Amino acid sequence: MGHSKKINFILPFPTKRPNGGPKVMYTYANLLAEKGYDVQIYHSLNTSYTKYKKPYFIRAILHKLRKTSRPKWFKLNPNIKSFNIKKVSDDYISDADFIISTWWATALEVDKLKNEKGKKINLIQDYENWKGHEDKLLQSYSLPNTTNVVIASYLYDIVSPKSVKKTYTIFNAIDDSVFCVKNDIGKRKPSILMLYSNEKRKGTSYGITALIKIKEAYPSVVISMFGTPKKPIDFPKNFNYHHQPENLSEVYNSHAIYLTTSIQEGFALPPCEALSCGCALIATHIGGHKDYLINNETGLAIKTENINDIIEKIELFLKDDEYRIKIAKQGNHYFSTNFSWAKNIEKLEIIFSEI
Repeated sequence: MGHSKKINFILPFPTKRPNGGPKVMYTYANLLAEKGYDVQIYHSLNTSYTKYKKPYFIRAILHKLRKTSRPKWFKLNPNIKSFNIKKVSDDYISDADFIISTWWATALEVDKLKNEKGKKINLIQDYENWKGHEDKLLQSYSLPNTTNVVIASYLYDIVSPKSVKKTYTIFNAIDDSVFCVKNDIGKRKPSILMLYSNEKRKGTSYGITALIKIKEAYPSVVISMFGTPKKPIDFPKNFNYHHQPENLSEVYNSHAIYLTTSIQEGFALPPCEALSCGCALIATHIGGHKDYLINNETGLAIKTENINDIIEKIELFLKDDEYRIKIAKQGNHYFSTNFSWAKNIEKLEIIFSEI
Protein backbone atom coordinates (compact mmCIF):
# COMPACT_ATOMS: atom_id res chain seq x y z
CA MET A 1 0.00 0.00 0.00
CA GLY A 2 2.56 2.55 -1.11
CA HIS A 3 0.16 5.33 -2.18
CA SER A 4 -1.53 7.61 0.35
CA LYS A 5 -2.15 10.09 -2.45
CA LYS A 6 -5.37 11.91 -1.61
CA ILE A 7 -8.38 11.81 -3.90
CA ASN A 8 -11.52 13.93 -3.50
CA PHE A 9 -14.77 12.84 -5.17
CA ILE A 10 -17.48 15.49 -5.56
CA LEU A 11 -21.10 14.49 -6.18
CA PRO A 12 -24.00 16.88 -6.80
CA PHE A 13 -26.27 15.22 -4.19
CA PRO A 14 -26.55 12.25 -1.83
CA THR A 15 -28.66 9.47 -3.41
CA LYS A 16 -31.17 7.44 -1.44
CA ARG A 17 -31.73 4.84 -4.20
CA PRO A 18 -29.53 2.97 -6.65
CA ASN A 19 -28.46 5.34 -9.41
CA GLY A 20 -25.97 4.70 -12.23
CA GLY A 21 -23.96 7.93 -12.07
CA PRO A 22 -23.15 7.84 -8.34
CA LYS A 23 -22.64 4.05 -8.54
CA VAL A 24 -19.76 4.58 -10.99
CA MET A 25 -18.20 7.25 -8.73
CA TYR A 26 -18.53 5.02 -5.64
CA THR A 27 -17.00 2.08 -7.51
CA TYR A 28 -13.96 4.16 -8.49
CA ALA A 29 -13.71 5.38 -4.88
CA ASN A 30 -13.76 1.79 -3.57
CA LEU A 31 -11.18 0.53 -6.06
CA LEU A 32 -8.82 3.43 -5.33
CA ALA A 33 -9.25 2.91 -1.56
CA GLU A 34 -8.39 -0.78 -2.04
CA LYS A 35 -5.19 0.30 -3.81
CA GLY A 36 -4.22 2.39 -0.81
CA TYR A 37 -5.32 5.86 -1.90
CA ASP A 38 -6.75 8.17 0.77
CA VAL A 39 -10.30 8.79 -0.51
CA GLN A 40 -12.89 11.39 0.52
CA ILE A 41 -16.38 11.68 -0.97
CA TYR A 42 -18.34 14.93 -0.72
CA HIS A 43 -22.05 15.26 -1.56
CA SER A 44 -23.16 18.85 -2.07
CA LEU A 45 -26.52 19.80 -0.53
CA ASN A 46 -26.62 23.00 -2.61
CA THR A 47 -25.68 22.55 -6.24
CA SER A 48 -25.98 25.56 -8.58
CA TYR A 49 -28.86 25.61 -11.06
CA THR A 50 -30.85 23.16 -8.90
CA LYS A 51 -34.25 24.02 -7.45
CA TYR A 52 -34.93 22.65 -3.96
CA LYS A 53 -38.39 22.21 -2.45
CA LYS A 54 -37.24 22.66 1.16
CA PRO A 55 -34.89 25.27 2.67
CA TYR A 56 -31.29 24.18 3.24
CA PHE A 57 -31.37 23.91 7.06
CA ILE A 58 -34.32 21.48 6.94
CA ARG A 59 -32.70 19.38 4.22
CA ALA A 60 -29.42 19.34 6.17
CA ILE A 61 -31.20 18.00 9.28
CA LEU A 62 -33.10 15.35 7.27
CA HIS A 63 -29.93 14.17 5.51
CA LYS A 64 -28.16 13.98 8.89
CA LEU A 65 -30.98 11.95 10.46
CA ARG A 66 -31.16 9.62 7.45
CA LYS A 67 -27.35 9.28 7.37
CA THR A 68 -27.36 9.77 3.60
CA SER A 69 -23.65 10.61 3.48
CA ARG A 70 -23.00 6.85 3.26
CA PRO A 71 -25.41 5.28 0.76
CA LYS A 72 -27.37 2.33 2.17
CA TRP A 73 -27.63 0.76 -1.29
CA PHE A 74 -23.87 0.68 -1.96
CA LYS A 75 -21.19 -0.82 0.26
CA LEU A 76 -18.46 1.79 0.53
CA ASN A 77 -14.99 0.71 1.68
CA PRO A 78 -14.78 1.47 5.44
CA ASN A 79 -11.55 3.46 4.90
CA ILE A 80 -13.39 6.02 2.75
CA LYS A 81 -14.55 9.18 4.50
CA SER A 82 -17.88 10.33 3.10
CA PHE A 83 -19.61 13.62 3.92
CA ASN A 84 -22.57 15.79 3.01
CA ILE A 85 -21.44 19.42 2.71
CA LYS A 86 -23.34 22.71 2.45
CA LYS A 87 -21.84 23.53 -0.95
CA VAL A 88 -18.77 22.99 -3.11
CA SER A 89 -16.30 25.59 -1.80
CA ASP A 90 -12.78 25.71 -0.38
CA ASP A 91 -14.15 25.92 3.18
CA TYR A 92 -15.76 22.47 3.09
CA ILE A 93 -13.27 20.42 1.08
CA SER A 94 -9.83 19.29 2.24
CA ASP A 95 -6.64 19.53 0.18
CA ALA A 96 -5.84 16.58 -2.09
CA ASP A 97 -3.78 15.46 -5.09
CA PHE A 98 -6.76 14.96 -7.41
CA ILE A 99 -10.40 16.04 -7.34
CA ILE A 100 -12.92 14.15 -9.48
CA SER A 101 -16.38 15.57 -10.12
CA THR A 102 -19.38 14.39 -12.15
CA TRP A 103 -22.32 16.43 -13.56
CA TRP A 104 -21.73 19.76 -15.37
CA ALA A 105 -22.90 22.05 -12.53
CA THR A 106 -20.48 20.35 -10.12
CA ALA A 107 -17.61 20.65 -12.60
CA LEU A 108 -18.24 24.41 -12.88
CA GLU A 109 -18.13 24.71 -9.07
CA VAL A 110 -14.97 22.59 -8.75
CA ASP A 111 -13.34 24.83 -11.37
CA LYS A 112 -13.49 27.72 -8.85
CA LEU A 113 -11.66 25.78 -6.09
CA LYS A 114 -8.03 26.46 -5.18
CA ASN A 115 -5.42 24.25 -6.85
CA GLU A 116 -4.60 22.75 -3.42
CA LYS A 117 -7.93 20.88 -3.52
CA GLY A 118 -6.48 18.65 -6.23
CA LYS A 119 -5.87 18.49 -9.99
CA LYS A 120 -9.34 18.69 -11.53
CA ILE A 121 -10.98 15.82 -13.41
CA ASN A 122 -14.54 15.95 -14.78
CA LEU A 123 -16.02 12.45 -15.27
CA ILE A 124 -18.63 13.01 -17.98
CA GLN A 125 -21.24 10.25 -17.85
CA ASP A 126 -23.87 11.60 -20.27
CA TYR A 127 -24.74 14.53 -22.50
CA GLU A 128 -26.60 16.11 -19.57
CA ASN A 129 -28.89 18.52 -21.44
CA TRP A 130 -32.29 17.38 -20.18
CA LYS A 131 -32.71 20.13 -17.56
CA GLY A 132 -31.81 23.04 -19.84
CA HIS A 133 -28.71 25.27 -19.38
CA GLU A 134 -27.06 23.86 -22.52
CA ASP A 135 -24.70 26.88 -22.60
CA LYS A 136 -23.41 26.02 -19.10
CA LEU A 137 -23.11 22.34 -20.03
CA LEU A 138 -20.90 23.21 -23.00
CA GLN A 139 -18.92 25.67 -20.84
CA SER A 140 -18.17 22.80 -18.43
CA TYR A 141 -16.39 20.94 -21.27
CA SER A 142 -13.96 23.79 -21.97
CA LEU A 143 -12.58 24.63 -18.51
CA PRO A 144 -8.86 25.42 -18.88
CA ASN A 145 -7.71 23.63 -15.67
CA THR A 146 -9.94 20.55 -15.92
CA THR A 147 -9.18 17.22 -17.58
CA ASN A 148 -12.28 15.66 -19.15
CA VAL A 149 -12.81 11.90 -18.92
CA VAL A 150 -15.78 10.48 -20.86
CA ILE A 151 -17.40 7.06 -20.47
CA ALA A 152 -18.56 6.47 -24.07
CA SER A 153 -17.16 7.04 -27.55
CA TYR A 154 -20.08 9.22 -28.70
CA LEU A 155 -19.35 11.52 -25.71
CA TYR A 156 -15.70 11.71 -26.78
CA ASP A 157 -16.84 13.02 -30.18
CA ILE A 158 -18.87 15.78 -28.48
CA VAL A 159 -16.43 16.72 -25.69
CA SER A 160 -12.98 16.37 -27.23
CA PRO A 161 -13.31 19.27 -29.73
CA LYS A 162 -14.34 21.57 -26.84
CA SER A 163 -11.71 20.42 -24.31
CA VAL A 164 -8.70 22.60 -23.55
CA LYS A 165 -6.69 19.62 -22.31
CA LYS A 166 -6.49 16.09 -23.75
CA THR A 167 -9.79 14.17 -23.37
CA TYR A 168 -9.64 10.58 -22.11
CA THR A 169 -12.15 7.74 -22.53
CA ILE A 170 -12.75 5.11 -19.85
CA PHE A 171 -15.78 2.94 -20.63
CA ASN A 172 -17.93 1.86 -17.72
CA ALA A 173 -17.67 -1.70 -16.47
CA ILE A 174 -19.57 -3.84 -14.00
CA ASP A 175 -18.65 -6.14 -11.13
CA ASP A 176 -18.26 -9.50 -12.85
CA SER A 177 -17.90 -11.30 -9.52
CA VAL A 178 -21.58 -10.44 -9.00
CA PHE A 179 -22.89 -10.27 -12.58
CA CYS A 180 -21.87 -13.48 -14.33
CA VAL A 181 -23.47 -16.50 -15.99
CA LYS A 182 -24.95 -18.84 -13.37
CA ASN A 183 -27.69 -20.48 -15.47
CA ASP A 184 -26.71 -22.22 -18.72
CA ILE A 185 -27.50 -19.85 -21.62
CA GLY A 186 -28.68 -22.80 -23.74
CA LYS A 187 -31.22 -24.05 -21.20
CA ARG A 188 -33.16 -20.85 -20.53
CA LYS A 189 -36.90 -20.84 -21.13
CA PRO A 190 -38.41 -18.18 -23.42
CA SER A 191 -38.44 -15.10 -21.20
CA ILE A 192 -37.87 -11.36 -21.51
CA LEU A 193 -36.62 -8.87 -18.92
CA MET A 194 -36.73 -5.07 -19.05
CA LEU A 195 -36.01 -2.15 -16.71
CA TYR A 196 -39.03 -0.09 -15.64
CA SER A 197 -38.42 3.64 -15.32
CA ASN A 198 -40.58 6.77 -15.13
CA GLU A 199 -37.88 8.81 -16.88
CA LYS A 200 -39.10 9.76 -20.33
CA ARG A 201 -35.72 9.26 -21.97
CA LYS A 202 -35.74 5.58 -20.95
CA GLY A 203 -38.61 4.95 -23.40
CA THR A 204 -40.31 2.41 -21.09
CA SER A 205 -43.79 2.90 -22.60
CA TYR A 206 -42.62 1.67 -26.04
CA GLY A 207 -41.20 -1.47 -24.49
CA ILE A 208 -44.34 -2.21 -22.48
CA THR A 209 -46.62 -1.73 -25.50
CA ALA A 210 -44.49 -4.13 -27.56
CA LEU A 211 -44.28 -6.68 -24.73
CA ILE A 212 -48.08 -6.70 -24.25
CA LYS A 213 -48.43 -7.68 -27.93
CA ILE A 214 -45.71 -10.32 -27.59
CA LYS A 215 -47.54 -11.80 -24.57
CA GLU A 216 -50.77 -12.01 -26.60
CA ALA A 217 -49.01 -13.80 -29.46
CA TYR A 218 -46.79 -16.00 -27.24
CA PRO A 219 -48.71 -16.61 -23.98
CA SER A 220 -46.07 -18.99 -22.58
CA VAL A 221 -43.27 -16.40 -22.72
CA VAL A 222 -42.42 -15.08 -19.23
CA ILE A 223 -42.21 -11.27 -19.18
CA SER A 224 -40.63 -9.48 -16.21
CA MET A 225 -39.62 -5.96 -15.28
CA PHE A 226 -37.59 -4.53 -12.43
CA GLY A 227 -37.02 -1.01 -11.17
CA THR A 228 -36.77 1.43 -8.28
CA PRO A 229 -40.36 2.81 -8.55
CA LYS A 230 -43.14 0.88 -6.80
CA LYS A 231 -45.23 -1.29 -9.12
CA PRO A 232 -47.48 1.05 -11.15
CA ILE A 233 -51.27 0.69 -10.74
CA ASP A 234 -51.82 0.05 -14.47
CA PHE A 235 -48.99 -2.51 -14.71
CA PRO A 236 -49.90 -5.47 -16.97
CA LYS A 237 -51.41 -8.26 -14.80
CA ASN A 238 -49.57 -11.09 -16.55
CA PHE A 239 -46.08 -9.52 -16.18
CA ASN A 240 -43.80 -10.04 -13.16
CA TYR A 241 -42.46 -6.98 -11.33
CA HIS A 242 -39.31 -7.05 -9.19
CA HIS A 243 -39.19 -3.93 -7.01
CA GLN A 244 -35.58 -2.96 -6.18
CA PRO A 245 -34.43 -6.59 -6.32
CA GLU A 246 -31.57 -7.51 -3.96
CA ASN A 247 -30.65 -10.46 -6.19
CA LEU A 248 -30.53 -8.68 -9.54
CA SER A 249 -27.93 -11.08 -10.91
CA GLU A 250 -30.33 -13.99 -10.35
CA VAL A 251 -33.12 -12.06 -12.06
CA TYR A 252 -30.95 -11.57 -15.17
CA ASN A 253 -29.85 -15.21 -15.04
CA SER A 254 -33.43 -16.48 -15.04
CA HIS A 255 -34.22 -14.69 -18.33
CA ALA A 256 -33.21 -15.42 -21.92
CA ILE A 257 -33.63 -11.96 -23.46
CA TYR A 258 -32.93 -8.46 -22.12
CA LEU A 259 -34.74 -5.56 -23.79
CA THR A 260 -33.88 -1.87 -23.47
CA THR A 261 -35.85 0.81 -25.32
CA SER A 262 -34.00 3.92 -24.08
CA ILE A 263 -34.13 7.04 -26.23
CA GLN A 264 -31.04 8.57 -24.57
CA GLU A 265 -28.36 7.06 -22.29
CA GLY A 266 -24.86 7.91 -21.13
CA PHE A 267 -23.43 4.40 -21.03
CA ALA A 268 -26.30 2.22 -19.88
CA LEU A 269 -25.27 -0.23 -17.12
CA PRO A 270 -28.26 -2.67 -16.96
CA PRO A 271 -27.68 -3.96 -20.52
CA CYS A 272 -24.02 -4.58 -19.55
CA GLU A 273 -25.13 -6.49 -16.44
CA ALA A 274 -27.55 -8.49 -18.62
CA LEU A 275 -24.81 -9.33 -21.15
CA SER A 276 -22.53 -10.46 -18.32
CA CYS A 277 -25.31 -12.69 -17.01
CA GLY A 278 -25.85 -14.33 -20.42
CA CYS A 279 -28.99 -12.61 -21.73
CA ALA A 280 -29.41 -12.06 -25.45
CA LEU A 281 -29.54 -8.26 -25.81
CA ILE A 282 -32.04 -6.20 -27.78
CA ALA A 283 -31.19 -2.50 -27.46
CA THR A 284 -31.92 0.81 -29.15
CA HIS A 285 -29.44 2.08 -31.68
CA ILE A 286 -28.16 5.05 -29.61
CA GLY A 287 -24.78 6.41 -28.51
CA GLY A 288 -25.11 5.07 -24.96
CA HIS A 289 -25.35 1.46 -26.24
CA LYS A 290 -23.03 1.48 -29.23
CA ASP A 291 -19.76 0.67 -27.43
CA TYR A 292 -21.01 -2.87 -26.75
CA LEU A 293 -23.96 -3.32 -29.14
CA ILE A 294 -22.81 -4.65 -32.51
CA ASN A 295 -25.92 -5.52 -34.50
CA ASN A 296 -26.31 -9.26 -35.25
CA GLU A 297 -23.11 -9.99 -33.32
CA THR A 298 -23.42 -8.97 -29.67
CA GLY A 299 -27.14 -8.19 -29.79
CA LEU A 300 -29.92 -6.83 -31.97
CA ALA A 301 -30.28 -3.09 -32.57
CA ILE A 302 -33.74 -1.52 -32.68
CA LYS A 303 -34.93 1.92 -33.76
CA THR A 304 -35.97 4.28 -30.95
CA GLU A 305 -39.70 4.77 -30.32
CA ASN A 306 -40.57 2.02 -32.83
CA ILE A 307 -42.92 -0.62 -31.42
CA ASN A 308 -43.05 -2.75 -34.59
CA ASP A 309 -39.25 -2.99 -34.73
CA ILE A 310 -39.14 -4.10 -31.08
CA ILE A 311 -41.71 -6.85 -31.75
CA GLU A 312 -39.88 -7.98 -34.90
CA LYS A 313 -36.51 -8.31 -33.13
CA ILE A 314 -38.00 -10.14 -30.12
CA GLU A 315 -39.65 -12.61 -32.51
CA LEU A 316 -36.28 -13.33 -34.19
CA PHE A 317 -35.06 -14.65 -30.83
CA LEU A 318 -38.31 -16.40 -29.85
CA LYS A 319 -38.57 -18.26 -33.17
CA ASP A 320 -34.92 -19.33 -33.32
CA ASP A 321 -33.38 -20.64 -30.10
CA GLU A 322 -30.03 -21.42 -31.73
CA TYR A 323 -29.71 -17.85 -33.00
CA ARG A 324 -30.60 -16.41 -29.58
CA ILE A 325 -28.05 -18.66 -27.83
CA LYS A 326 -25.34 -17.74 -30.35
CA ILE A 327 -25.92 -13.99 -29.94
CA ALA A 328 -26.12 -14.29 -26.12
CA LYS A 329 -22.79 -16.16 -25.99
CA GLN A 330 -21.10 -13.70 -28.37
CA GLY A 331 -22.42 -10.70 -26.41
CA ASN A 332 -21.29 -12.20 -23.13
CA HIS A 333 -17.81 -12.96 -24.48
CA TYR A 334 -17.41 -9.52 -26.07
CA PHE A 335 -18.41 -7.65 -22.93
CA SER A 336 -16.31 -9.70 -20.51
CA THR A 337 -13.26 -9.45 -22.78
CA ASN A 338 -13.38 -5.71 -23.43
CA PHE A 339 -14.76 -4.10 -20.27
CA SER A 340 -13.38 -4.50 -16.76
CA TRP A 341 -12.92 -2.39 -13.64
CA ALA A 342 -9.32 -3.61 -13.28
CA LYS A 343 -8.50 -2.12 -16.71
CA ASN A 344 -10.36 1.07 -15.79
CA ILE A 345 -8.32 1.68 -12.65
CA GLU A 346 -5.11 1.16 -14.64
CA LYS A 347 -6.33 3.80 -17.12
CA LEU A 348 -7.29 6.19 -14.33
CA GLU A 349 -3.82 5.82 -12.75
CA ILE A 350 -2.25 6.57 -16.15
CA ILE A 351 -4.36 9.75 -16.29
CA PHE A 352 -3.13 10.68 -12.78
CA SER A 353 0.45 10.30 -13.95
CA GLU A 354 -0.09 12.29 -17.17
CA ILE A 355 -1.92 15.32 -15.81
